[in-house]
Amino acid sequence: MRILLALLLLTPAASLASDADPGSFAGRPVVEVIDEFRAAGVPFAYSTNLVRADLTVVAEPQPGNPVDIVRQVLRPHGLTIEERAGVYLVTRFDAEGLEGGSILLVITSKESSQPVVQATVAVEPELGGSTEIKPGVLEYSEVAPGRYVFTIEANGFDPALRIIDVWPGETKVVTIDLSGSTPVIETISVSASRYEILREVGASRFVLDSRTVQSMPDFGEDPMRAVHRLPGAAASGASARAHFRGGDEDEVGIMLNGQWLFDPFHIRDYQSIFSAIDSRAIEVVEVFTGGFPVRFGNRMSGLVLIESLEAMEPRHTEIGLSVYNTSFLNSGSEADRRWLVSARRGNLDLVIKPEFGQPSYYDLFTEFAYDFSPDTTLSINALYADDGVEIITESEPAELERLVSKTRNIQLWLQLDNTWSDNLSSQTVVSAVSFDNRRAGSLGDEEKIVASVLDEREATQIEFRQDFAFNKANRHLVRWGLNVEYSDAQYDYRNSAEYFGLQSWFEDQPESVSRALSASPSGASYAAYFSDRWQVSDSSIVEWGLRWDDQTYTDQASDSQLSPRLAFMTALGPKTELRMSWGRYHQPQQIHRLQIEDGITDFWPAQRADHIIAGVSHLFGSDVSVRVELFQKNMQQVRPRFENLFGPLGLIPEVLPDRVRLDPTSARSRGLEVSVDRVNGQLTWWGTYAYSKATDRIGDRHELRSWDQRHAFQGGISWSSAKWDVALVANVHTGWPLTELSLIEDGIDDEGEIEYVAIPGPRNAGRYPTFGSLDFRLSRTWKLRRGSLMAFLEISNLTNRDNECCLDWDFEEDEQTGEEVFERGVDYWMPLLPAIGVLWEF
Repeated sequence: MRILLALLLLTPAASLASDADPGSFAGRPVVEVIDEFRAAGVPFAYSTNLVRADLTVVAEPQPGNPVDIVRQVLRPHGLTIEERAGVYLVTRFDAEGLEGGSILLVITSKESSQPVVQATVAVEPELGGSTEIKPGVLEYSEVAPGRYVFTIEANGFDPALRIIDVWPGETKVVTIDLSGSTPVIETISVSASRYEILREVGASRFVLDSRTVQSMPDFGEDPMRAVHRLPGAAASGASARAHFRGGDEDEVGIMLNGQWLFDPFHIRDYQSIFSAIDSRAIEVVEVFTGGFPVRFGNRMSGLVLIESLEAMEPRHTEIGLSVYNTSFLNSGSEADRRWLVSARRGNLDLVIKPEFGQPSYYDLFTEFAYDFSPDTTLSINALYADDGVEIITESEPAELERLVSKTRNIQLWLQLDNTWSDNLSSQTVVSAVSFDNRRAGSLGDEEKIVASVLDEREATQIEFRQDFAFNKANRHLVRWGLNVEYSDAQYDYRNSAEYFGLQSWFEDQPESVSRALSASPSGASYAAYFSDRWQVSDSSIVEWGLRWDDQTYTDQASDSQLSPRLAFMTALGPKTELRMSWGRYHQPQQIHRLQIEDGITDFWPAQRADHIIAGVSHLFGSDVSVRVELFQKNMQQVRPRFENLFGPLGLIPEVLPDRVRLDPTSARSRGLEVSVDRVNGQLTWWGTYAYSKATDRIGDRHELRSWDQRHAFQGGISWSSAKWDVALVANVHTGWPLTELSLIEDGIDDEGEIEYVAIPGPRNAGRYPTFGSLDFRLSRTWKLRRGSLMAFLEISNLTNRDNECCLDWDFEEDEQTGEEVFERGVDYWMPLLPAIGVLWEF
């Protein structure tokens, strides 16, 4: 695994360093080209600080004399030639005071070579209007020298993106061949509860539209936290994980470039505070909060599907520094290959006080794609995450609470995409995962609890997946596929705890506990599916499908599952769409999710959820979108789970006396979601409201799930210009349920003192106060001679509101009477957290 990862990281560099064929220039070092002409007697002069050894010739220059050739070679790197005293000196390119150039766009159809009329052209930075010389030919005159990004769209064609460099007095002629668009039946979203979050400016069906992942004011610049803004998501703000429509956090799957990610979170043993995915490396995030098609399985609440950044330039580099991370990103493309390298190091250990611990972590993602032909592409992906985290919640020597967690997570996958004909395509994925985690912690308060834990677990996984798609006459889109996965895991778990004072007064609480368990599960998982998306009329589409899953590592006599699903979409008018979904979803217990810390060494049967969803969306005018959805999710065969009654922030939660086992026979979540957004020009605003209720049936009672939030509102406003971006987001929801604690007299001890027993009240019968948070982000961009520099200020919980999360009881001495009094304490979610950072792009 390590050797393959090292080879993968070296592949992009090797592709850049390779020499071109003799007699050509493309791909060769710029220094080498200039030095050849110098050796031939042409008086070139340059500084190695400008013409670095790693600069290569991006494209073959047009024939000409040596000065013309070198000038063309230097242009993509922001350099040019000035003649001074008979010497050709390489200098930086300066557009000020230079005459303008012009651009001639020739827009044609790739299939027919005919001009494309009524194309829409957007330019960044903006240019004045164009002149249509003839159909399909546009001229931009008096264009200031510089680099421009053109986006071209036309009905019936896929959008095209071009980067054009304009030089003084030059007329740049650019031919853009538009490819016929993907058949409508493939691009229409049939499923309800589907949202997109785009990296670049684009039309979004939901509130997160323009540069969303980067510009949204989310703690830690984390892309998974942007998902928290969607209706139906319930999140604490401390964790990067989220609950979708009443489901548990582990019921949400995350896929990156076609690969299911294996526990992709940093500080996983304490709230999973950040994900291991760099927001700068993301192109698009597609989110299903329910109702997803049969080709996706093993999750019963939601999906987050991520595609990495697609290189638009021969080479692009980003270097970032913030309170949270130091990051590096490099991407590029050549004629038949593309690459992306993203590396981050967490900075929290450099900014927090040592008495609170040392949360050190980093991650690395790399992708290399090679086109063997126009119809065959191989991509190699790797994600590496490493944590060495120390967390101290109480630093007093007599009450020391400390947790040390070390995690290494390596994921490598190869993806082969084939287009066999105009109708048939396939995708093959082969992957390997190596995961190991070691958690060691101690609690040292001799007045409450003295405890220790050592939890070691390892897991490996090898997977093969094959998917096919067949488009029949643009009326049927048939998909089928299979998946085979082999996994094994090793568990070694030990703990011990002694309880004192109040902690020992809980009903049926022993004075001490200890546990030593191990397990070595292994086995396979199998899956197969078939679906047909059928266009029954010009305005209506039906998609039905069936999925089969089976697992052999669970030791169940029969643990296979069948999941039928049905979705329907119809256009009620030119701006109104109705979507309905029904489906059955199963989720087996993952091999690295054994509940061994709570004394369980066997796997439970797969859980089941039935989704019913109906939604209507309507576009008012050209820029205001409204969406309403009703949903109900019925869950059966619900796996027993363990919770701490008084809060989720315990350092070693499984040894605390408020730990309880919940055995629901079923669960249910239902609700209404309304979202509205306006995207037009520089100003964007959005808002969502969700009414929902999530309950477990335990015995003959319906108990609220601990993340139930009856009313939830999110809203935001943002303003963008060429230099400034400002965003303000509000999050308000009903406080999550809580459980109280009471002391009841339980007789007299041998010394005549009253004995008490601590009795928890009805579980989740109360509620914390309303949760509210206001988050702010401001960024400013400066154009540099080389690239651009962006600086940002971000403030989470701008008003520093105290949002209660947890309860804590203890005895405190009354200042007046001197007697010990039983007091109820409160802990809080995240306080005001400011952050600053800079990003250099070139």
